[in-house]
Amino acid sequence: MALLDDLLARMRAVPELNDIQVLENESVDDETFVFKVRAAIVSCFLQIRFLADRDFRRYSFQLYSDRSLLRWDNTPHYPGLLNFPHHFHDQDENISSSTLTGDLLNDYDLIIADVLDYVAGKI
Repeated sequence: MALLDDLLARMRAVPELNDIQVLENESVDDETFVFKVRAAIVSCFLQIRFLADRDFRRYSFQLYSDRSLLRWDNTPHYPGLLNFPHHFHDQDENISSSTLTGDLLNDYDLIIADVLDYVAGKI
């Protein structure tokens, strides 16, 4: 699948990401699929899950260790936020609007900078 291959290539280009694994990869056709990828980064993990069908795209990006540290997703449970359903959870579970759009590769480029900044501050 081209989208998964493109994501993996971008992840492999980030030297801080190690042990990149595809944990889930199922597809019905080019428009209906789900995949989950995980990579180690410092003492944390970055997990990306993307689900698509003809009518919607659902994503989550999560940095975690023994608990969630940073998470972006578009599960539609905060309708009052700007840019609904896209939102962000910080390490204290505060919820805020997100600038992500559901375009997986563009969104990855946005979050990886935040993830790298976060783990650099934790070293």
